[in-house]
Amino acid sequence: MRKMIIVLAVLLAGLAIVPSAVFADWAIGGAAFYKSPVLIGQPPNPLELNVNQISFGGDVRLKMGWFQAEGLVLYSAGDVQSLNTFLDAGVALDIAILRLSLGVGPNFTYTFGSNAIFQVGFNAKIGADLVFGPVSVGASYIMAMNLASGVYVSTSTGMLGIQVLVWL
Repeated sequence: MRKMIIVLAVLLAGLAIVPSAVFADWAIGGAAFYKSPVLIGQPPNPLELNVNQISFGGDVRLKMGWFQAEGLVLYSAGDVQSLNTFLDAGVALDIAILRLSLGVGPNFTYTFGSNAIFQVGFNAKIGADLVFGPVSVGASYIMAMNLASGVYVSTSTGMLGIQVLVWL
């Protein structure tokens, strides 16, 4: 029931944003993410880097004042191929050329193959961007969020990534 309420709240917020989106700042660009062991205390090992740990795709953002909404679609190649969609809404604070952001929202995963699986979950995303006029370069960390018994954000199982965006 709690998941349904959160999904409905996100959808209603999206419908409220659509009319004012005409006046918002829009950005589009590319992203690459890595399933990083660095943030859980494991040292990085370049020899263990393989295609199973890397995802890439497109990123679209809408920013109005302090509010920011983002749609990120990532393709994961390798042994298990999947298409992951992350929809986040949250706050973004601009400090000179630095933009700090925090958002939460649903994520959808479709795994390709003979045993195709469609999964739905929630995520939290934290990011920092350097904005150089119409171009921004940033880094983000996406974490799984569990709402079964309260709000629990799993900081140890996430993806660390970079984005390059062009603001329209």
